[in-house]
Amino acid sequence: MDSNNTGRNINKWLASNKMGQLVIKLFTILGNVLHAILFGLLLPKRHRGLTRKDIYTIIFKSDSPEGRKFDLWLLGLIGFNLLLIILDSVPKLHDNIGLVLRILEWCCTIVFTFEYYLRIYCLRYPWKYIFSFYGIIDFLSIFPVYLSIFVSATQTLSVLRLLRLLRLFRILKLQRFIDESGRILSALRRSMYKTLIFMLFVFITAVILGAIVYTIEEGKNPNITSIPLGVYWAVVTLTTVGYGDISPVTPVGQFISMVVMLLGYSIIAVPTGIVTGEVVNAHNEAKSGKARAEAAEQRDYKKEDDAGEETVQETQAPESIGEQPHGGTLEPVSHCPHCGHDEFDADAIYCKHCGTRLDRINNRSWISDFFAQ
Repeated sequence: MDSNNTGRNINKWLASNKMGQLVIKLFTILGNVLHAILFGLLLPKRHRGLTRKDIYTIIFKSDSPEGRKFDLWLLGLIGFNLLLIILDSVPKLHDNIGLVLRILEWCCTIVFTFEYYLRIYCLRYPWKYIFSFYGIIDFLSIFPVYLSIFVSATQTLSVLRLLRLLRLFRILKLQRFIDESGRILSALRRSMYKTLIFMLFVFITAVILGAIVYTIEEGKNPNITSIPLGVYWAVVTLTTVGYGDISPVTPVGQFISMVVMLLGYSIIAVPTGIVTGEVVNAHNEAKSGKARAEAAEQRDYKKEDDAGEETVQETQAPESIGEQPHGGTLEPVSHCPHCGHDEFDADAIYCKHCGTRLDRINNRSWISDFFAQ
């Protein structure tokens, strides 16, 4: 999904009706209020002159010293906030220091709200962040707390902030963990259709078994009075959970229960095998791709070496046949170096009169050889 196109479509839709225009105005007013509070009151004076580029570097560039420090402080605050939520769920602590825990949690939420605003404020295309994976997580981490003003039970959903700790792998540059998690997600994605088909098969099996057990136990077992209850028993038995609240009482029903229990053990291994097979396939593909890349790189190196050797040979060839012992200089061969015969083809290698090799010797050395005899 193209987040920029999504943002443009949302803007067009909001601007096309009065309710949308009202929403835009409300968000604009909210942004101005947050900006005034943050840059006018909360931030120290030495930081109020930060530009959008500076804020972007601090928030999004974890490889910079400022960005790394900001991310580590943010992760520490997330961990502290989760500890507050956990402690607030303990009845004794809630009764004694519940108000303090609630105030601290709201302080953390306000900090996360300003941080979310700054992430939007410093971007040229904020929709790209808003609809990204981390953008959605950041929104879900603060929205339940504000929603708890109207529905108190939703406040516990703020534990979704735990998902923000996924940034830890990127901040600490734990690339190996990121690669392995990517392989697992890829394996789950590739095995999705196989798993869905398997789950459909299990559902059909559970319905059939539930109907059979209902037919057998009807009128004899007060716990199985309908097909849905029979399906519930079949699912509990197939998954080897075994609550025991519903169980057949007739011999035939108990025999079917025994068969279903054994079938459940074999069914459990199927999705595990599917995902494991995809993980192995992804590993083998990555390994073969790496091997192909290394082979291609070696071929490139070999071609470069061969080209280099040919260049060296061409460069050194005149030196190897350079100035001859008798002081001649290299020129195109026109006479035999031994007998002086000059009636031979231009591409000839040996003299057709005496058989002497014609290359590697200049055209005047035959005189020296002639007089040396």
